[in-house]
Amino acid sequence: MTVDAVVAASGLLNAQAFTASAARARDRLLGALPALRDARVEIRIPDRARVVLSERAPTLRWIAGGVEWFVDADGVLFSSIDPRGAPELRVTDERSGRQAGDRIDPALVDAAMKLARLSPQDLRADATSPRVVLTSGSNGLVLRVGGGTGWEIRFGGAERIDDKIALVKRYLRDNPQRKLDYVDVRTPDSIVVSPA
Repeated sequence: MTVDAVVAASGLLNAQAFTASAARARDRLLGALPALRDARVEIRIPDRARVVLSERAPTLRWIAGGVEWFVDADGVLFSSIDPRGAPELRVTDERSGRQAGDRIDPALVDAAMKLARLSPQDLRADATSPRVVLTSGSNGLVLRVGGGTGWEIRFGGAERIDDKIALVKRYLRDNPQRKLDYVDVRTPDSIVVSPA
């Protein structure tokens, strides 16, 4: 965030100290700047205000509707003036558009982050260029590998994501050469593979 954006959002510029409200200024800041986790505002007589900010810490880059947002562990989407301010882990959300301040289920963010950290070494040699996608359909979280001619792993929701990852790793380790269109571990107690 820029200093100018914070000053403007606070509503304190040129406000009279006797009528200004620290609580109102804090509410304005939190309402206008999704990148803020918290703010503390102190008004000092005769003409000073002190604003202490706590910014959100990005865990992923969340791409929705062609726009790249940062997302924190609480699932809040926000932008930043620092394009290098978030890890290079990306999730593409194919569901309806998003905007700054929207919240994604934190469990979904955590699961997507675990998938985004997977590399070909974690899966198998042909699992190149892994890309995490949140689909609008029942497949939910999907890890697509190998570009346009590759295959995908369907994880569904965030529930039991560690079990699902362990299951697919074990399957791929045991089947390093098998031709695949998809591996489906949406139900972590079973696995569905195509072609069968």
